[in-house]
Amino acid sequence: MAQAATQVEAKVVEVAGAFGEAHLRVASRVVPAPGPGEVRLAMRAASLNYRDLMMIRGQYNPRQPLPLVPCSDGVGVVEAVGVGVDRVAVGDRVCPIFSQGWLDGAPSKVAHATTLGGPLDGALASHMVVSQEGVVHVPEHLSDAEAATLPCAGVTAWRAVVELAQVKPGDVVLMQGTGGVSM
Repeated sequence: MAQAATQVEAKVVEVAGAFGEAHLRVASRVVPAPGPGEVRLAMRAASLNYRDLMMIRGQYNPRQPLPLVPCSDGVGVVEAVGVGVDRVAVGDRVCPIFSQGWLDGAPSKVAHATTLGGPLDGALASHMVVSQEGVVHVPEHLSDAEAATLPCAGVTAWRAVVELAQVKPGDVVLMQGTGGVSM
C-alpha cells in the first residue's frame, strides 16, 4: 500500500563545474516524493569502485553532464513508496541495482544509459528515488558496509564465476589479482 509522502531535502556529494576530486562538493537537493512504482530510499552506506573514481576524474565518460552524484553501489532503507509498489515496503533494507534499466537478458545500450553514478546520479546521497524494480532486498546477515559493495562488483564477480565459468559446488577456483571484483 502506498503511503502519502512529500519531498525531502537530501545531502549529496556531487562533482560540479568540472571533473576531478577537487570539484567534489557537498550540496543539497530536493528529492521528490516517489511516483507510481517508485520508492524513496534513505541511504545508509555507499561504496567506491574504480569506475566511480574514473567517473569523478572524467576518464570514464568525459562527456558526462555535470553535476553528478557519484557511486554505483549503496544500501538504504525504503522510506516512502509510490502508488502500485508491491515488491518492497517501508522499512525494508535494499540495494539499488547498478543498471536501473537492465533487469534481465543481454545488456544493451539502453540499459547502459541507466547506470548509477553516471549517467544517472548515484548512491552518494542521503536520499534517492528509484523504481521498485531497481532494488533488491539485502540479506539480514550483511552489515550496511558489506551490502553496499555488492550491486556492481559483487554481481560482476558472481556472473563471471557462476554464469560464464559455470563453477559448481566443490570446484576449485584460483582468484588472481587485487581489486573489488577479484576479492
